[in-house]
Amino acid sequence: MKGVRECLKGCSSHTFLIWVVACLLFFPGVGLSLTDRIIAVVNKEVITWSDLDKEIRDEYKRLTAKYHGEELDRRYHQKQREVLNRLIDDRLQIQEAQARGVTVTQDEIDAALQRTPLPPTQTEEEFAHQMLLKKLYDFEVRRNVVVEEEEIKRFYDANPTLFLTSPHYRLKQCLIAGKEGFERERARKKAQTMYAAWTPTTSLEDLATSHFEQVGELGWVRENELLAPLKQVVKELKPGHISAPIETLLGFHLVLVEEIQQPQPLPLEAVERDIRGLLTKQRSEEAYRNWLADIKQKAFIDVRLK
Repeated sequence: MKGVRECLKGCSSHTFLIWVVACLLFFPGVGLSLTDRIIAVVNKEVITWSDLDKEIRDEYKRLTAKYHGEELDRRYHQKQREVLNRLIDDRLQIQEAQARGVTVTQDEIDAALQRTPLPPTQTEEEFAHQMLLKKLYDFEVRRNVVVEEEEIKRFYDANPTLFLTSPHYRLKQCLIAGKEGFERERARKKAQTMYAAWTPTTSLEDLATSHFEQVGELGWVRENELLAPLKQVVKELKPGHISAPIETLLGFHLVLVEEIQQPQPLPLEAVERDIRGLLTKQRSEEAYRNWLADIKQKAFIDVRLK
């Protein structure tokens, strides 16, 4: 460094500029030290611009592909703030883990990686970081969350529409088959003709027979067992009515709803586990927010991002 300082003393501003450019081109590490800066201080640790840039680089590419000009600048600065806040939260939690003596051993990391292979976009160091945060969360937050039986019962009684069986539909259909090309277009036109010819006094069997097609019984079907294109249409049909042609990979369906069995309440025993999981999740999220807010209140945080 002494030699560099001596050299710079005799340099003109033009020569100095050339030297800086050369450093940026041929010595990236020097370039980083010249351009990096502190954007936040969390207790005694710093977060630098390069820390933020590493996290936000991919997001910036996505933003530039979608936005331009002032809108791009606005959204980019908003995203910078969001990511910086997350980095501050992470740094606070790591510091808290160190203070509490919470660690993750290499054996724990190896065992976890055997159960869950490392995603291609994540390094082992990042994986271990997430494990440590999860371990701290379990130690500081999750273990203190308790849901009593009475709370589960109260939630069940207060939300009866959340715990119902799926509707049952007794269905029959006429499938006009046509998978591709001319055959599919012919099936489309035929299905449209049949639908236009149907009246409430016409049975689906008579309609199919008059167009040289057949009717198939689908029987009782739960709503969640139906294919996506059929599900929405069937939900809107009244008993005794047929649907407009529904297109699937097989062809075009004319579906008739014969009967509907309305949703029935599920017994508490059948949904108790789900309710416990839901309430535990809600309580844990609230407890985590309060715990993190308390840590932030006690910490020294100086944000310098402009």
